[in-house]
Amino acid sequence: MPVENLKDVRPPVDLPANHFFLFLILGAIFFVGLFFLLHWLLPKLKSKTQTMIVARPAWEIAQEELTALENENLPARGEIKEYFVRLSGIVRHYLEDRFCVSAPEMTTDEFLLHLKTLPVLSEQQKVSLKEFLTASDLVKFARYGSSISEMTNALSGARRLVEETTPSV
Repeated sequence: MPVENLKDVRPPVDLPANHFFLFLILGAIFFVGLFFLLHWLLPKLKSKTQTMIVARPAWEIAQEELTALENENLPARGEIKEYFVRLSGIVRHYLEDRFCVSAPEMTTDEFLLHLKTLPVLSEQQKVSLKEFLTASDLVKFARYGSSISEMTNALSGARRLVEETTPSV
């Protein structure tokens, strides 16, 4: 091809601005980001509303359970073991909830030994609790036949412990 037939390079051509694909890509990024933000944020908001439930005080729960146990009248029906199992369970759960002591998982001896190191109860309360738990263990594990008056006294002692350890408002 001869050089005379060659044409010069054309100047650049201005194309009309087409931002369609740019807006499409930015919109897609925005919606994907919004989706992941909501997917991450909504469960956290739901869990916060679930953890904001206010628990009832331990002493209210214990008093309610003691009243329910008393109303069942287990001593009159001769259900001595069931009565002491439930009564000691109420006391142990109360102490666990009130003072953050892992009472239900411990044996009586372990619990009393652990309780000696904590200043949550007075010495008189510790002695009464030891007598109560020992009597409960006799009924639960040694088949000791407790009298109705002993059962009533045990319930009274449990009520007194809850009342004495209830914080004053």
